[in-house]
Amino acid sequence: MAAILAVLLQPLIGLVTFFPLWIDGFPSLDVLAFYSLIVITVSGLVVFLLGIPCFSILHKTQKLGFLSLSASGIFLAMLPYLVIGRPQYLDGYTAMGQWHGQALKFYENGQPMVLAWLSYAEVALGFGIHGFLGSLVFYAFWRRFNIPAFSI
Repeated sequence: MAAILAVLLQPLIGLVTFFPLWIDGFPSLDVLAFYSLIVITVSGLVVFLLGIPCFSILHKTQKLGFLSLSASGIFLAMLPYLVIGRPQYLDGYTAMGQWHGQALKFYENGQPMVLAWLSYAEVALGFGIHGFLGSLVFYAFWRRFNIPAFSI
């Protein structure tokens, strides 16, 4: 139950995360529904394929605590993006982009510039926030209701 609650919380965290992008107005309900479905699917996969086994290992080794679980949540939430989204060499590709209101080069002649790596780190940290808050909710719910580890 704690894992399901942590997964269902993720679309709300995303809405708060993307709040500065709502300058033009609140998104339509179909956009919100699609966004929520995607976020729940991805976070559910991460929680059930990586998070619960990690929780089980921490519990069995008696290392389970707020710090260990939150650090694991941050790392596990960032892991898929760190593997898939890494800036790579793209032969002959040059790109400009916006970095907090300034137009700067992200790629030059296929080589990722410093800003491509900073953008990569910024997105990864955003996923880390999702993992931290999800693990915080999971841990609080688990501690409050004393759910046995084997039932999770």
